[in-house]
Amino acid sequence: MLSIQTTTKTSPRGVAGLGSALLLALCLGPLVAGGAQAADSESASGSSSSGSGGGKPAKAFSAGLDVREHANLKDIGLPAYPGARPQRDKKDEKEAVTLGFSFGPFGMKLIVSKFASDDSLDGISDFYRQALAAHGPVLDCSSGSPAALAAKKRKSRGEKSDAAGKDELDCGDISSDRDERVYKVGTEKNFRLVSLKQVGREVHFQMVRMEARGL
Repeated sequence: MLSIQTTTKTSPRGVAGLGSALLLALCLGPLVAGGAQAADSESASGSSSSGSGGGKPAKAFSAGLDVREHANLKDIGLPAYPGARPQRDKKDEKEAVTLGFSFGPFGMKLIVSKFASDDSLDGISDFYRQALAAHGPVLDCSSGSPAALAAKKRKSRGEKSDAAGKDELDCGDISSDRDERVYKVGTEKNFRLVSLKQVGREVHFQMVRMEARGL
């Protein structure tokens, strides 16, 4: 299934089945750590200035972690497919997760929800391409698509994406199975993504919403 690594396995009990999506969040860890150091430096500087009596008062600082074993499609911003049912790869896995953390001005929120349907792969793909289009131009990151091949070629050459540092939409390091379809809309740090794959007589698909702040 889909593996996502962006410039954005510990997993909560019962959420391990969403490992491919949680990998996205965990890849953001080093960025948040770097941001935390910057925030600490700023806080220390503010405290020093305040202590000398000549600077601005130090800003309040907050940090938090939010892990929930469910997801709201309204938060993802995509509709439920008619007749689709929650999907689990294993019995002890959860079909949805909401994961968020913040550290001062830095933060990330990841929402994932997995479903299965007996309808055709083409029909479900068309449904979600139209739903994604409501949020902007849709990028096809399916294996073999022009955008995915271009990203793969850049990676093999050690080149950076044209969108790097611009927060533009790009397939990045998304790696999908040969028969998997992946569609993405938004920007590098704020996007929606849908991946779909035929599994026997069913179509398994997952919706992903990722937001990063200050990273």
